[in-house]
Amino acid sequence: MRSLGRLLLLLVAANLVWRWASQRRSLPCPAWLAWSLETSLTDRLIGTQATLDRLGLRPGQRVLEIGPGPGRLLIPAARRVSPGGEAVGLDIQPGMVERLRARAADAGVSNLTAILGDAAQPNVPPESFDVAYLCTALGEIREREAALRQCYAALNPGGLLSLTELFPDPHYQSRATVRRLAEAAGFRLEAMHGPWYFFTANFTKV
Repeated sequence: MRSLGRLLLLLVAANLVWRWASQRRSLPCPAWLAWSLETSLTDRLIGTQATLDRLGLRPGQRVLEIGPGPGRLLIPAARRVSPGGEAVGLDIQPGMVERLRARAADAGVSNLTAILGDAAQPNVPPESFDVAYLCTALGEIREREAALRQCYAALNPGGLLSLTELFPDPHYQSRATVRRLAEAAGFRLEAMHGPWYFFTANFTKV
């Protein structure tokens, strides 16, 4: 019980540092904080399973996550699209890409690929994914509109774009903002899951 309390205090302190820095400059979660996203406590606090369930992943699908960090969502997503599916993570931080690759290898997940790149630039072939998603990452991207246009290009016709936001993330985007940006990129809203402080908006490529 005491060790759980210490872990919780460390998580809170580390995230406070990140939040403070993010108020002064839009920053993705730094690689040195990746450990805070890799615990079962974090999974419970920020709804890992709920977010995955809202994606509705199926075996055989090709999935792209923008800003996967150390793979909190992408590693279990890769398992959900097996057999026959593939999960790809695109992150702008070399440290996160290296950590994601190492954690996937340690977990025995062989259908996951980590790519280093800017989400606002083309990094994957057009019309090559069934699902693209961002979880608390949209607000970390300076060129949000361009990033969503790249998602649109990467998805197959009828593909799913899923955007999850969690308050009080320092880069939290409201439902209205998420919808406006996604629709401006050409997507159509299909479903909105969850309350305003932890929601997932699912859109279809039309």
